[in-house]
Amino acid sequence: MKEYKGIIFNSVNVCLLNGELGEVVQTRNIRTAVVSRKTRTDCKRFMKEKGIDVDVVIGGHDLDTRYKRFGKPLGDPMFIAAAMMHLDESEVLVLGDYSGDRISCEAAGMAYFDKVKDVIPVLAYCPVWEKEAVDTSSFMVPVTGIMGAVCGDIIGSAYEFHPTDDYNFEPFVNDTHFTDDTVTTTAVASWLLGDRTQESLVRCFTGICNRYPHAGYGYNFKKWLRSKNRTPYGGKTNGAMMRASACGWAASSLEEAMDLGKRSAEVSHSSIEGMQGAQAVSAGIYLLRTGHSKQEVKEFMEKNFGYDLDMTVAEHRAIRSKDISCTISGPQAIRCWLEASTFEDAIRKAVTLKTDADTVADIAGAFAAATTGMEIPQEWADRCFDMLPDELKDIIISFYKK
Repeated sequence: MKEYKGIIFNSVNVCLLNGELGEVVQTRNIRTAVVSRKTRTDCKRFMKEKGIDVDVVIGGHDLDTRYKRFGKPLGDPMFIAAAMMHLDESEVLVLGDYSGDRISCEAAGMAYFDKVKDVIPVLAYCPVWEKEAVDTSSFMVPVTGIMGAVCGDIIGSAYEFHPTDDYNFEPFVNDTHFTDDTVTTTAVASWLLGDRTQESLVRCFTGICNRYPHAGYGYNFKKWLRSKNRTPYGGKTNGAMMRASACGWAASSLEEAMDLGKRSAEVSHSSIEGMQGAQAVSAGIYLLRTGHSKQEVKEFMEKNFGYDLDMTVAEHRAIRSKDISCTISGPQAIRCWLEASTFEDAIRKAVTLKTDADTVADIAGAFAAATTGMEIPQEWADRCFDMLPDELKDIIISFYKK
């Protein structure tokens, strides 16, 4: 008989926790989550009134229903809930339904009030899980490596939807935050610390990324994260490039850099354009950290990927293309790095293109941080690192130590 270590309730049947099932859940340390069409705040208020406590609350805003009230969530909420409980999807029992209309969801939830005796036997004992605080006191935030992509993402974040052409823009403002670029970058880094199978990469993406549902993932990637089969969807966008920098730092040869880059993309961005975009970032970083010049890297990109890298930053700025495909967005970022003299210069050029600010800056920052003499300003590295949740900090620390 299959046993479970976690339960996902809907807002109707979460009241089961006030009875016999609740006592069993507490005794066996079963992790719990509630998924509601209400907002998270409304759901918490409802449970407080009922005297119910759960580990994870996922409200309508987490499920993309804010744009279409009571609409169907994008993908299965189970995957977000499982990730936020730090459990594999196969370890979680789903009670109720979240994919139909409101009436059918409530009906599916109510049905479980008569099935408590069936639920209890399939619940295994779950070890107590406590989130460990990450000790960063002895960690000097590096000014090279994958922090280049992280800093580019964070500094560009405030200008993605509020573009600026002011080269002297403030790098840290009220809306400065990490986005999907940083989350997926750390997911790839986590994969590289493990067994490096494609199955492991999918688990890293679905586990880590689903714990940050508001990070700003593209429509197709978000749908992929919450789907049951996770079939590659042929993505051609810069999402394949923004997450690939760790591959270039982990590779021990150019061939391995190309292979890791391709594999980091193909589980989702399986188009030739997407896979080559990831390879360009990975290979470029490998070449730079092993002593190759900007000109040599430029020629490699042009020869192997067909990128037009002669178009200047000024020319890109004049066009201001909103195309986020790898073949457009990638050359924009690489040209910003080619023309820059410092890391800061590369990021300022990338942000003021007024295109996809955070991702173009992520890619430009990844190349710059691998270039001798273009290290990240320590203050920028420290401030960006401090903005990250402990889980992502821990991955970055482990990646640098390895």
